Amino acid sequence: MHHEKKSIRNHLLKDIKVSTIYSGIKKTQNNEDDLLLIELKNKSAIAGVFTQSLTSSASVNQCKKNLTKYKEPLVRAILVNSGNANAFTGKIGEETVLKISKYLSKKLNCSINQIYTASTGVIGEQLDPEIVIKSIKSMSPLKSPDWIKAATAIKTTDTFTKVSKRVCKIDNAEIDIIGIAKGSGMIAPNMSTMLGFVFTNANISSDTLQKLIVSSNELSFNSITVDSDTSTSDTVLLASTKTANHKLINNFNDNRLVEFKENLFSLMLELAKLIIKDGEGASKFITIKVTGAKSKKSAKKIAFSIANSPLVKTAIAGEDANWGRIIMAVGKSGQPANRDKIKIYIGDEQVTQNGMVYENYSELRATEHLKKDNIFLEIDVGVGKSSSTVYTCDLTHKYIDINADYRS
Repeated sequence: MHHEKKSIRNHLLKDIKVSTIYSGIKKTQNNEDDLLLIELKNKSAIAGVFTQSLTSSASVNQCKKNLTKYKEPLVRAILVNSGNANAFTGKIGEETVLKISKYLSKKLNCSINQIYTASTGVIGEQLDPEIVIKSIKSMSPLKSPDWIKAATAIKTTDTFTKVSKRVCKIDNAEIDIIGIAKGSGMIAPNMSTMLGFVFTNANISSDTLQKLIVSSNELSFNSITVDSDTSTSDTVLLASTKTANHKLINNFNDNRLVEFKENLFSLMLELAKLIIKDGEGASKFITIKVTGAKSKKSAKKIAFSIANSPLVKTAIAGEDANWGRIIMAVGKSGQPANRDKIKIYIGDEQVTQNGMVYENYSELRATEHLKKDNIFLEIDVGVGKSSSTVYTCDLTHKYIDINADYRS
């Protein structure tokens, strides 16, 4: 693992420039870096997925616009700040993004549409563009990309940095994939108060990168929830320097992409799980698998109904095998389910059968499972053959403490 980290840090992605600085946007006691600038080579490809929130931030709106402006969008720089979401800041917020992007595009001698920004932090407060521009002037790239420093600079309430890396091959060319993410609370599908940035050297067109990120995102960042709240700021960008020594891939179904797809999905799922493990106040990581559903979409809706239930989450926090709360959450989902065929499992322990408690059910064994750090729930709703898996955490007193004091 140590060798892999070294090779990624100094090998194929070394032409990506990473700079971080403390600008003062994020109010911290230890002056931890809160601004990240990533510079990529000319003609680097980019793709992205974003929040579905109707109150999306100025940065999200700018990124979306950039991606739809050209058939093959390019990226020259990604700038990320923590401490201020630049959301619900009206026209002034949009002008702030424009001012910062104009400055960076001049500095890097590129089109303004090749500048991507992301902001995370407090909603409704104006972001001062002069502080950002002054900080950019003071920034200088690290000798080689330090992804730990990069991941640290984008944290808000996160308690640890989130970095993941993979090495694979396309044809005989070695491919690096590196990803960083932030997120801890306000995490729900349609993404969340989370940012993710994934970089590779694979020679893949922007159009194909877009299909890759959408498919991987559906099973990773769009399959997690901490507290059911969808943020204004979600952004996941996938960028490629296209420097790998293999022929350009511009077809999502190209057989040469099989290994890359597996590694990209694995990396994004790892980052998504790290966000759940860092869920605000969380003490348990919970996997919820729904089977026997009419469709994948239906299975996912049922799984999220369970995952987002405060009653289910608090029962798990209290290590209370109150499975009636799971039945309640299945019922309120509004999705097809056959009451008399529903089977609930807490760990390996079967709880229900034939519309009532299973005759061999042991609450003692179920409670033993709930004492673990990693909890597994499986629910067969008995109406079809589709399944879906989502990931969440428990809901503890600490979640209230963190969010009651967030701005103070």
